[in-house]
This record gives sequence, C-alpha cells and structure tokens, in this order.
Amino acid sequence: MTATRSFRQAIGVQPENLRAAATAFAEAVAEVDLAPLREGTLVLSGIGASSFALVPIELALRAAGRRAFAVSSAELLKPGAARLGDAFVLVSQSGASAETVAALEQLADAPVVAISARADTPLARGAGAWLPLGPEPDTTVSTLSYTATLQALGMLCEAVLGSLGADSIWGRVPELAEELLARSEAVVDELAARFAGVAAIDAVGSGAGLASAGETALLAREALRLSATAMETRQYLHGPLEAVDSSFGCVVFGGERERDLAAELVSFGAPVALISDRAGAAASRAATVQLPRITELAAPILQILPVQLLIDRLAEARGIAIGDLHRRQHDTKVPT
Repeated sequence: MTATRSFRQAIGVQPENLRAAATAFAEAVAEVDLAPLREGTLVLSGIGASSFALVPIELALRAAGRRAFAVSSAELLKPGAARLGDAFVLVSQSGASAETVAALEQLADAPVVAISARADTPLARGAGAWLPLGPEPDTTVSTLSYTATLQALGMLCEAVLGSLGADSIWGRVPELAEELLARSEAVVDELAARFAGVAAIDAVGSGAGLASAGETALLAREALRLSATAMETRQYLHGPLEAVDSSFGCVVFGGERERDLAAELVSFGAPVALISDRAGAAASRAATVQLPRITELAAPILQILPVQLLIDRLAEARGIAIGDLHRRQHDTKVPT
C-alpha cells in the first residue's frame, strides 16, 4: 500500500479503517472454502510486522485444540517446507514481501490462503485463495495495515473454528479503538516526557501481548532509530532485565506478573509504560494505559494504539520524520 498520509493522520483513521476492513473481510471469507484449514496441522507464516500479528491466532487455535504453528516466511524457503503442515496461511501486508512470495514455490501442492492488502499482488495471485485487509492506504512505517492484519487473522480464526458471527467482538473493536485513542492522549503525553531521553527500549509481553512487544520494538527501531528489543515476559525475567537502568524505556503488556515487573523496572530508574486490561494495573507506579477487557484475539489491536501515539510524539520531539527511511533494502519486496 502506498503512503498518502502521515503517521499521525493514519492513527486517527484507525477506527474507520478497522470498521471498513471487518466488513470487507467478513464478505470475502464467506466465499472462501476453509475446509483445508479445519483439519490437520495449520502453518501460519509472514515476516516483519506480519509475523508478530500471527501470535494471537496461533495461541487461539491451539487453545481450541488445533495444531497450529507460526514460522517465519524465511523458514519456508527450504526444500521440504510443504511437509511442515497440511495447509498454510501466508500473510504479507504489501502482498509483495520477497520471502513470503518465494515460499509459494515450496508450497505449490499445498492449500494456501493469502492475506494481503490487494488482490493484484504477487502473493494474492499465487495463492489458492485470497482474503483482504483494510481499504485505507498505509504509511511507510506500518500503522493501519498492522491492526488490520491482527483483525483479519482474528476473524479468520473464528471462521475456521465456526464462531464468526454478527455478535463477534469485531463489531465493537472500532468503537473501543476510538474511545481508547481519545482517552490515551494525556497519559501518552506524560509517557513522551518520561521517555524523552531514553537510549534504548525494551518491550515485554506474554500471551498475545508478545505480538505487541514485537511490533513496539520494530516501531522503535524503524521510526525512532533506537536500539529496541522484544521479549516474552518469562524469558525477560531470566537475565535480560539486568541491563535496565534510567537510559531504558520499557513498555510492558499483560496482567499481574507484568504489573509486578513494571513496578520492579520503575525501581531500577527506568521510565515504564504498562499497557494492561487488568484492574489495579496503576498500582505498579508505572504510567498506565488501562484497556477494556476483550478477547485475547482482539486485545493486541488496542494494545498497539497507545504505542503508535507514543512513537509519534517521540519522533516529533526528536525531529524525526516517520517514514523517511535511511536503510532501505533492495531485496525485501518483489515487483508488483
């Protein structure tokens, strides 16, 4: 998708895009034969931000008793990739990620469903079936397409499990997103002041929050040009937090253990953002964004919105134009 608006403007149209994207996806998925995805082992694959968006659907399918695995598209480039699963879902927001498109060659005889922004992309043309993201053009550093990917995968999960209907959470997500963006402004301004001088960012989360941690670290590196790391909560507890001091900004997603971790990180002198749907999260002494309680499939959509606001504020303070990339790589996209 071609960028036609600023990062800040794109954040503002998140609710509108999610609403339109849900309608388009529901109509499209009703026309796709999902039978190959309902049996055997399902492999989910993408690269970059798309790979982070796979975390919630992988966890939800496993919780429902399905064998599901998320792997990087680069892992599907090797001979024998088709033997990893009985069906595949390949995700690329642009539809032109070189590794994801190239994986189609290794999966020539396997059922493949592609999810991308448009039907006229190499990935969509090469797959057995295609499902759409939102209609709005994205920014160079992903805003709209990331949340739309989370929503599309969540809706696909429910469709595969037979629970996608008019009363699904997806009808409420745009309204919840709009409310969250409005009431997050003050705490984000506070966070931006606290994070103003950081030299590195750690993003930590458990469950579906790991998706948000991954996307946060990517945004920090891509938009702010800061050293940033994403890690699952329990992995983070086993040594990596030893380096944290006042030069680290920490963004933590999750529940009770993450609340305790946030309090500990504050005691180390780090500025900390805790993004949580748990009551009592503010007791951590971290700057807290309180989220509404929704399904784990949908939660990462809301989790990333205050982060996008924070990234925008920090970029402005640092004099960085988000999307003005200095390290473009020639071989990450195929011609469209």
